[in-house]
Amino acid sequence: MDFMHDDSVTYYKELEAEINKRIHAPTNCRSFMLAFGKALELHLKRVRIQRRVTTRWLKRLDLPNKDDMAAISVRIVDCEEKLDLLDDTIYTIIRKQQENQQQIRELRESSEELLAVLANEVRREIIGANIKSLEKVLLDLKQLFH
Repeated sequence: MDFMHDDSVTYYKELEAEINKRIHAPTNCRSFMLAFGKALELHLKRVRIQRRVTTRWLKRLDLPNKDDMAAISVRIVDCEEKLDLLDDTIYTIIRKQQENQQQIRELRESSEELLAVLANEVRREIIGANIKSLEKVLLDLKQLFH
């Protein structure tokens, strides 16, 4: 298989060399080069004229030309970048907001637990104070009757 591959590669290289010789024979002369240069200059002149005509018609019809489209493309890319940045910023803000809400929930639960503990302590203090005041009243009454 490698033998056939080497033969086909060699064959195509030789074929390419032969075709190049046949192309260079008539084209490798001064008259051909001058004629080709003139034809190329005429073609470039026609291209420039056609571009100017196209640009004028686009301006008359109030349509964007190639430069206008390129500027619009640049603006679109800039806007897409800004949108991506805004999207990332909004995502970050939402995530932070969720974290803050979770912290607020935890703080609320903790404060409710503390409030319940404080309420129990206040009740005990009130009950204790009521008992002490009742004891004092009883002592005062006892002293009155004695």
